Amino acid sequence: MFAIIDTETTGGNPAKDKVMEIAIIVHDGKRVVDEFSTLINPGVPIAPFIKKLTGINDNMVKGAPTFEEVADKILEMTKGKIFVAHNVSFDYGVLRNEFRRMGVRFERKQLCTVKFSRRVLPGCQSYSLGKLCREIGINLEGRHRAYGDAAATAELFTRLLAEDKDKVLHNMLEVELTGLEAVPNLNFEIVEDLPEDTGVFTFLDKDGKVLFLSKGRNLRKRIIEVLTKDLADQKYETLRTAVADISYDVTGSELVAQLLETEEIIKQQPVYNPAQRRRNYRYGVYHYTDDYGYINLHVDMITNRPNERPLVEFTTRKSAMAVLKRMVTRHDLWSPLCGLSENGESKTPDTPPAHYNSRLKTILSKYQYHNPNFFIVGEGRSHHEQSIVWIENHRFMGIGYFEPEYIENDIESLKDVVSRKPDTPDAHRIIRSWMGRKNQDTVIVY
Repeated sequence: MFAIIDTETTGGNPAKDKVMEIAIIVHDGKRVVDEFSTLINPGVPIAPFIKKLTGINDNMVKGAPTFEEVADKILEMTKGKIFVAHNVSFDYGVLRNEFRRMGVRFERKQLCTVKFSRRVLPGCQSYSLGKLCREIGINLEGRHRAYGDAAATAELFTRLLAEDKDKVLHNMLEVELTGLEAVPNLNFEIVEDLPEDTGVFTFLDKDGKVLFLSKGRNLRKRIIEVLTKDLADQKYETLRTAVADISYDVTGSELVAQLLETEEIIKQQPVYNPAQRRRNYRYGVYHYTDDYGYINLHVDMITNRPNERPLVEFTTRKSAMAVLKRMVTRHDLWSPLCGLSENGESKTPDTPPAHYNSRLKTILSKYQYHNPNFFIVGEGRSHHEQSIVWIENHRFMGIGYFEPEYIENDIESLKDVVSRKPDTPDAHRIIRSWMGRKNQDTVIVY
C-alpha cells in the first residue's frame, strides 16, 4: 500500500516552517482507495511569496485545525504504507519535523516519483510535476495546492506502475543493509527511510547526544557506507555500539552541506569528530602597499587588526610563517617585503612595482573574492527551488533557499530568505575552494 502525499508550507525550509495544508491519497498499487485533505492552522504567519505561490493566506487557515489535531489521522493513513511524493525528501522532512516537535517519531519507507519517473519515462524535457504532467497528458488542477498536486501525483504513479516492465519499483524499494547487524542499537527501519539527497547527517546515542556528524551527496548511501564500512575498524567499536538514532537535513547543494557540516561540528562538538572541532585562529597573513608602490606581506595577530581581514588565518604564528615562507619561495617574492629581511638585502627589489606586484596578485587571487558582494546560486532541496550563499563586503552572511519563479534575481528579496550564519575562516576556506572548482552554480554580483 502507498500513501501519496503533498504538503504546502509557510516557507521553504522543512526544518523550520510549518504545514498549512496536506493531502493524502491512499493507493493499493492499482487504484486510489482512500483520500484526505485539509487546511491546517500553522500558528505562524505565511511568507508573502508562499501566499503568492499557493493562494493560501492567513485568514484562510485561521479557523482550520492545528497539526496536532490532525496528527492521528496522518499517522493512521500512512501507517504500514510507503510514503510517496514528488520530491519526497521535502514533504517527508516537513512531516517528520512536525511530529518531532510533538515528541513523536515518524518513520516511513519513502518513494520519490521524480526518481521513479526518470527511470520509467526517460527522455522527458522536465521532471517537475507541472511540466511532466503537461508532457504526458495528465490534467493538473489546483497547482501548488495540496490536493491538486497529490491527485496529479497519484495519476502519475498509476501510469508509472503500468509502464514499469523492468520492475524498477521493486529495485528501488529493495534494501541492501548487509553489515548493519554490527550496529546493535540502531533500528534498521531508520536507515531504510533515509533519503537519497545531498545533506548533513548526525549519529545520536540513546539519550540524543551527538556522537558524529558528516555530510553526503547521497545521504542514504553515505550513511550506510559509514555504518557498514568506515566504522568496521576496531577503533570505532564504541561508536558502533553507541549509535541509536540518525538525524539529517537535506540541503540539495553540496556547498551548503559543507558549510552546515563545519558550522554544526563547531557548535555541537561531536566526540568522534576531533580533527574538525573548534580551531582558535589567532594569526593571519596581511597585505598592504608601501610608499614605493610595492605590495607587502606580513604576519600579525588577528586581535591587533580587528577591522582588517587577513588573506588567510592560522592557529599559530609558526604555521603562518611557514606558509608565508612557501609563498616567497614559490612566487619568487622579495623577502624584505614579506617581513623576512636578511642582513645586507635591500628593502626594495630591482623589479618595478607593477611587475613585482603582478606576482603578488596571483597569491591574492587565491585568498580574495573577485567581487565584494555576490550570491552563489546552486541546487535546492527540490526541483522548484534553488539555494543561495551570500557574501557581502567580503563577509559570509549566510545561506537560504528561494523559488526563482517568484523571486528571480531581486537582490533585496534574496537577502530576505537568507538565514544568517557565523562569518568564520572555515566558511571562507570552503567557499573559495568551491568557487575554484568546476560546478554549475551561478554567481550573481551586485
